[in-house]
Amino acid sequence: MEQPSHDPDQERRPSAAKQVAGAAAKKAAKKAAVTAAKTVAKSPIGMKIILIGGVILVLLLILVVFIGSLFMASFSSSSDTRSFTRGGQISQTGLEAIPPEFIEYYKAAEAEYGVPWNILAGVHRVETVFSTNVSESYAGAVGHMQFMPCTWVGWNHPTCGGLGRGDISLAELRDPAVVAKYGGYGTDGDGDGIPDPWSVQDAIMSAAKYLAANGGADGKLDKALYAYNNSKKYVKDVLDFAESYVSGGTAIVSGEGTVWPGTSARIITSGYKVRWGKQHAGIDIAAPGDSTGIPIVAFMPGTVIFSGVRGGYGNCIIIDHGNNVSTLYGHMVSTSPFWAGDQVAAGQEIGAIGNTGGSKGAHLHFEVRIKDSPVDPLPYVKGFNPIIQDPEIK
Repeated sequence: MEQPSHDPDQERRPSAAKQVAGAAAKKAAKKAAVTAAKTVAKSPIGMKIILIGGVILVLLLILVVFIGSLFMASFSSSSDTRSFTRGGQISQTGLEAIPPEFIEYYKAAEAEYGVPWNILAGVHRVETVFSTNVSESYAGAVGHMQFMPCTWVGWNHPTCGGLGRGDISLAELRDPAVVAKYGGYGTDGDGDGIPDPWSVQDAIMSAAKYLAANGGADGKLDKALYAYNNSKKYVKDVLDFAESYVSGGTAIVSGEGTVWPGTSARIITSGYKVRWGKQHAGIDIAAPGDSTGIPIVAFMPGTVIFSGVRGGYGNCIIIDHGNNVSTLYGHMVSTSPFWAGDQVAAGQEIGAIGNTGGSKGAHLHFEVRIKDSPVDPLPYVKGFNPIIQDPEIK
């Protein structure tokens, strides 16, 4: 590339005369400041001012250190304060959601590295929906548990940097000698001698190894998951799924005792995803012929905790089902006849499909919430065999 004939920095540089004048001015100012300081120090009042100023400065420094230590203590103590059910017997939700062949892989990895099996299941669910989508991510993550190539092979690889895509061949990714040389987390989990991110057993075992190295075997699950994917939402999603997969944790929803909320409306037109730059926190169940008035029923028995108008949800109702589970029904044609504190049964009519709030066409917006935070409702309604028209829903 040809060098520019014009030096853009030349216009910003002061002339030699200005540089000399500036240097002289700085020297004179410095000399004057030193002389003034000596004059003040010689007088009794000046000495008092200096001493008082010194004491104030020391006190300020002590205060800053104290506040900083309080902040660090607060940060460190709150980083892993969420109560969590580690491992244990698989729940009904886990039995329904997790392909059975994967459970033994999670438990083998837990036995090897000490990371709870349900955490590995949660990571697998969030990363590739249990290996139903193992395509390379936009950032370059690969395989069943979406490892960056540099994390798999090792960041000492000469091409590694940035996000960790590197320039690593498939042969290098699957070469145990290369992984050992560069200190990667790629592990042979299926016993064939090859650490392969596209082998589900290898990927799960490698994820356990990585999480254990970052505190996951010592109970520091938030820290370990944040190291895996630098997103607080990611950490929360994994923990929510993981907790739902074991008995004694938060049982999100099982098929038993639940009722399809949309009655005759059975078409899901939009899923739980980022839409128009923000998270769409539930599923949209469209009314046939864009008609309003189709009954909405309670998905599970529970207690109404909100009934009225709420922002973009329009007319909506929220039902608490206990055990940290609630459901929300939005865009109803009018407010529900039930109010906060009322008890409702599964399948009991609680309203009708409408087009209120930020709605574009008659539909029910349905959410499942765990500890008041939305999770994907689809795994908990798939058993009703709805018609799915959103091409992004797997």
